[in-house]
Formats: sequence, C-alpha cells, structure tokens
Amino acid sequence: MDTSTLARIEAAVGGGKVVVAADDDTIVALVQQTIQSGRTASFYLSRAQARTLRELHWTPELVRASHLEEVSAEEKALIEAELGVADLGTFRFGRFSCKNGHVFTALDFLRHGVRAHGRDTVKAIFELRDTAFVRVNPHFSVRCATCDEPMDGGITYEGDTYGGCSYPDPPVCQ
Repeated sequence: MDTSTLARIEAAVGGGKVVVAADDDTIVALVQQTIQSGRTASFYLSRAQARTLRELHWTPELVRASHLEEVSAEEKALIEAELGVADLGTFRFGRFSCKNGHVFTALDFLRHGVRAHGRDTVKAIFELRDTAFVRVNPHFSVRCATCDEPMDGGITYEGDTYGGCSYPDPPVCQ
C-alpha cells in the first residue's frame, strides 16, 4: 500500500469517520446488520459487495413494497437536460406522494441532492466506476416540489453506483 492511501485513511479517520477493511462477506454482513438495526450509516462498497447486498436485500417482495421501479426514459431525459446527469445506469426509485397526491419522483430527489450537496457531487456519484455508495436507514426531510407540504415516507432507491437507500425488511420508512 502506498503512503498516499494511508494519508487519505488518516484524514478520513481524523475527520471523525471510520475506515473498515475486511473480506466481502464481513462487509456485507455489517451493512445488513446496520439495515436491520434501524441505525443510519453510509457505506462505500466495492461493486461486488453492492451486488451481493442487492441480491440479498432487494427481494421481489421488498421491491414491490418499496414501489421501486426503473426511472423512465422521459424522466432520464429531463434529469440529463436539467441536472447534467447523463447515465443513471440501473438506478431505480420508489415514487411516493404527499398528502395532496403530488408524486415525488427521481428528478425531485436528485434536485434535492443538488440543492443539498451540489451538482458536481450528484454527478460524481453516478460516475463512480469501482464503488457503490449505500445510505442505510436515512432520515430525509423533504417537501413536496409542487405544494411545499412536508412529505411522509421514506425515499427508496438503488442502482449500480448509488447502491441505495435501504430500509429494514419490511421497510420502516422514517
């Protein structure tokens, strides 16, 4: 390992984060344990680890319960035109509605991400080649893009590089 890798690890740990190195099965088990605990955490996984987690976690029943579906070609075109994210890969999103019936879409979610983190960060997540970012049991607070009402429910998504927003099975949206 070259010393620049150690310097990056030391910077991450010095910033209050943790770096874990273990075999794939241990990492996947750690993520699953976190999902089941209801605790919130972010993981940067290898693509192989993320695929294993996807196969174990995203059962057909959980996909249906989460309303997870591939983003339509029309919405992908809007996302590319407005946000500059050209390739969503296998990104799927679970749409949900506010109490007035307005639907919160993948475009709304990514707009929220751009406001919170910046366009370059959102684009960079989808441009990852060897890594998948997984946010477990997040606590998002979003407002309806149409009527500005607070939205209930959890935001559920998953894909190749944006490994997902995973809730316990069955989902417990917060």
